[in-house]
Amino acid sequence: MKRLIWNKHTKLVAKHAAGWFCIVAGLIMCITPGQGILTILIGIYLLADEIPLFGRMRDGLEHRFPKTAEFVHKQKDKLHARFHRSKPENEEVGRSVPTPPKSDD
Repeated sequence: MKRLIWNKHTKLVAKHAAGWFCIVAGLIMCITPGQGILTILIGIYLLADEIPLFGRMRDGLEHRFPKTAEFVHKQKDKLHARFHRSKPENEEVGRSVPTPPKSDD
């Protein structure tokens, strides 16, 4: 079985799918029991970088509720630090660069 390649376009499609799913699920939860508004806001935050309307909505919410926006940004930074590994400068993707042996001359 082939391994899924996580390139820029694959991540964008996954982000769009998750964002739109949250928005639709949130709309359904507004009618049925559930956290509809919170789920819609999560979808808006996921899509805010790619869709200008959602970006303006996010900016308006951050302006109106600055303490909440600060909390959200701190949590985002924690998750980013936890799940994103930094790559060494001389390392290519998936390959390690061997170091030449030192000579004692």
